[in-house]
Formats: sequence, C-alpha cells, structure tokens
Amino acid sequence: MFEKEVKAMLASKSINYKDGTRSTSDLDFFLPDHNIYFDAKEKAQRFSMKNWNEASMPQDSLFIIDDLAARKLLLYAPHSFCLVKDSSVSPPMYYAYSIVDLLCIPKKRVKRPIERSVRAYKGKWLIDLRDAAAFETLDDAIGYLLSYRKKFSLIFNTHIDCWGKYPSENIKTSGRLRTAGYWEKDSESHS
Repeated sequence: MFEKEVKAMLASKSINYKDGTRSTSDLDFFLPDHNIYFDAKEKAQRFSMKNWNEASMPQDSLFIIDDLAARKLLLYAPHSFCLVKDSSVSPPMYYAYSIVDLLCIPKKRVKRPIERSVRAYKGKWLIDLRDAAAFETLDDAIGYLLSYRKKFSLIFNTHIDCWGKYPSENIKTSGRLRTAGYWEKDSESHS
C-alpha cells in the first residue's frame, strides 16, 4: 500500500507527521513542522476506458479522484496536496497536485452509479496525470511538497496570467485589450 510506503519514507527522513489514514474526515498526512497536508492516492492498474468514455486523455494518463476527496482538500487550502503513485507503470511514477492545480487544471466531472439500498451516485473527477508535477521517486515528490510554499507569493499576489502550464490545456485569448485608460477608470470607480 502506498500509505505504508509514505510512512516509511517520512520516518527514514525523520520528518514529523500525523497519520490520518484511518480517519474519514482528515487528510492522510499532516506534516506539522512544514504545515503541509496531503492525501496519498494510488493508481494500482490502468482504468478501463469503456467505463470512463467521458475521459479526453489517453488511458495511461487518466487518473480518477472522488469529488468529495477533492473538496476535502479545500478544508486545508492552500497547504494541501494530492500525492499520487502510479503503480500501473514500471517503474512506478509519482505525481503531485497542489490544491491550486486541482482548481485550475482541466477536468471532467462525472457521477458513477453505486448500489446501496437504493441507487445513488458518487462524484468523480477525470484528471490527466500529465498536468501534475511528475517525479521518479517518492523522495523527490515529498521534497516538492515541502518547497511549494515558496511559490505562494507568486501564486496568490503577483502572477496575473492563468496559473499553471498544463499539457492537456490550450488557453485561448479572449476579451478586449485593456489599456491604462481602463485602469484609471477602474481606480476612480473604487475611490
């Protein structure tokens, strides 16, 4: 199990962590010394595309996350991540999505029918692993999470273009060209 691998790696690096893997409300891991939260997810095998015909990405790149799990990450934003191990390939690859990436990436939301005492539906996000930060080792993926905070000022204060360069997305230009005259008008209207 991926969660055991994460625990062993954190222990080997003497990284203090809180284990939330048995909780239904907490994320899997909290690193209190770094104020980082993350869920550990594993793609154990390739998904059958006939069951997920809404997916626009190739089978090797498809990852599916629960809508509820994605929303739970919001409770810990902006310090939350989804860490994925793709065990369907050899050697395995590791992927990290920050909560900002999960917000910004292209995704397809679907609802999968489930049988309980009555039919219900479970929300799913079909996302592309190519849109995540990719790593060959778990150590490098965890290092990325620990260093991500350095991007906060850029992400939340200064970067005005669409955030992220995601291979599955082609961002088009739209709207009217804004010039200094608009900025002065906007400034006056806020006075």
